Amino acid sequence: MKSIIEIKYRNLLVYLFLVTFGIVTYSLDLFPGGHKVDYINAQSVTITKIGIIQEEQYNIKFTEDNKLKFALLESEIIFLKTLWLMGIIVFSTWFISIFNLIERKESKPAFIISAIFLVIFVMATFVYMERLNFVKKVIGELIV
Repeated sequence: MKSIIEIKYRNLLVYLFLVTFGIVTYSLDLFPGGHKVDYINAQSVTITKIGIIQEEQYNIKFTEDNKLKFALLESEIIFLKTLWLMGIIVFSTWFISIFNLIERKESKPAFIISAIFLVIFVMATFVYMERLNFVKKVIGELIV
């Protein structure tokens, strides 16, 4: 049987790894479907879609018609980043709690918690995909 101190250090290392992963992906805009907004000047902006293999850049000129759409786009990008970071936090909480419950041989609470988190993950995935499609649609309207 492992000592309590070993378990606490292992949990601490897993938490630190997951928090570091979350901070790095959030600060470098490395989230699925990630977009980054770069201001060139007051009249134009560059939106960069960051992918695993390649990056796509869109140059957008500010007009009276698209300023509100651009503000909406910025809000949606921030929401996507926040949802990604919250997903990492929720996943790490689920992972640590399931690991601790299985280690203590408590399978019923582990199953119940897994079922609840599975529903949360599925719902969050659908919300994420919907918001990502909305961002693509707004970018398409800004480019034209």
